Amino acid sequence: MGRPVPHRAVLNIFHLLRRVEPTAAVVGTREVARIGGLVFTLSLAPSIWHDRFQGLRLTAISPTAGELATTLLSFQDYKVTTGTGASRRRLRLLDEHTASDLINGVSTDALEEAVAAFTATFAAPAPSAN
Repeated sequence: MGRPVPHRAVLNIFHLLRRVEPTAAVVGTREVARIGGLVFTLSLAPSIWHDRFQGLRLTAISPTAGELATTLLSFQDYKVTTGTGASRRRLRLLDEHTASDLINGVSTDALEEAVAAFTATFAAPAPSAN
């Protein structure tokens, strides 16, 4: 059995919530952001295999009402690739081996759009001071 997937390092490479909200931070095994009065968390979504992940789980949480919604952002569905040029490969499952490929480059364009759309759906603009 190999080394476990380093959640914190992987989330720091993706930093998908930070692209929506600059104050987002990786805390433990989740990236967390507060947007428009809601809290959003992003974590690795487990697959049916031990220490292999099929994508990311994005959750919208109201501080007063609790969890509002969760969505699975699969690496395969959102066409995530690792590497650059001739070494570019599709990412289906993240494990100890493919996690190390992320430092050679990762393409997450469709994931970025999905995270922005999900957060915009739930995060109402903050009330104005007028």
